[in-house]
Amino acid sequence: MKKIIGKIKYFSFILIPIVIYISLSLVDMKFNILSALSEDKIANLVNINTALMGILLTILTIYISFPKSERIREKMKKSKHNDILLNNIFIGIVFFIIVLILWLFIPSKQLIVKIFCCGLSNMVITGYYIMVLSKFS
Repeated sequence: MKKIIGKIKYFSFILIPIVIYISLSLVDMKFNILSALSEDKIANLVNINTALMGILLTILTIYISFPKSERIREKMKKSKHNDILLNNIFIGIVFFIIVLILWLFIPSKQLIVKIFCCGLSNMVITGYYIMVLSKFS
């Protein structure tokens, strides 16, 4: 059971967004919530999206430039928290970029909201692993 939880954590960068995407698709099919959103709300969502993408880029640059001792590096490599954090940051940025591209070229409100929520999940996981990694130093 511990190995399964470890694999879920390691692949959280894609598993959690898939679950969120499927859940939102099912909710939208049943209640038709996402299609009722106005264009103003989507524009505001894209503004929030760009801010969150900037936050993830800032976290990435600070994390990469932060000096780590050899002991801390080994501990992080062994626990794989470092990989989990970097994967979540990267995939979160990719999701947020996809939202921007969709907003510019494909006016699908449902798809924009679903992918935004996927990126938001990566943001939450990133915050959690920043907290976990801060305990190492």
